[in-house]
Amino acid sequence: MKILASFLCLLAGAAYAEPQTGPATANDACSVANTGNNNIFTITCGIGKQQGDALLKIMNKILANHLDPDAVMAKLNEILHAVNPNAPKVTYTFDGSERLESPGRSINILGEAGEAFRQMEGREQRKEWPALIKLSMAEINAHPEWLTPYVFAGEAQLMLGHKPEAIELLGTAEKRIAGNPDYDGIQPLLRSLLAAARR
Repeated sequence: MKILASFLCLLAGAAYAEPQTGPATANDACSVANTGNNNIFTITCGIGKQQGDALLKIMNKILANHLDPDAVMAKLNEILHAVNPNAPKVTYTFDGSERLESPGRSINILGEAGEAFRQMEGREQRKEWPALIKLSMAEINAHPEWLTPYVFAGEAQLMLGHKPEAIELLGTAEKRIAGNPDYDGIQPLLRSLLAAARR
């Protein structure tokens, strides 16, 4: 009986002993590590120092050379598709629907650009031309490959009597849309605005 009691005491002591733990380590860019038995998790995300330094050098070079950010992004996209031709390509329809296309599939998402489209449309209907220009230009900066904001900004510029600005924005839209059926919904407006601006 004494042996059984001693064994149970030893077993109970082992059960309540604090486990030995070391520092939690995680090697991926974003990974989870568990430390101890108190359900404490450490989540580490981000890039390493070497990657961060490389990105800073790239950004500083872009800034120092006064490069057009849209042109830089377009070139990076070209490089990405050359390296991985199966990488998804993002395009937009006239109403702000985002289309992600990759081999074998196409997905349409109505996200923040779709909400911006509704706001631009509302400002156009209420004839809030300065507010429409501000919103459209913000969308051009955020989504330069989405062409509808060029049309709305061009219309607002035309309505305010700024023909040269209107012609530049509408001409950019006309050239880049070039018969794209995803923009059929806005092409009649674009044609009539261009005709009015070129008079």
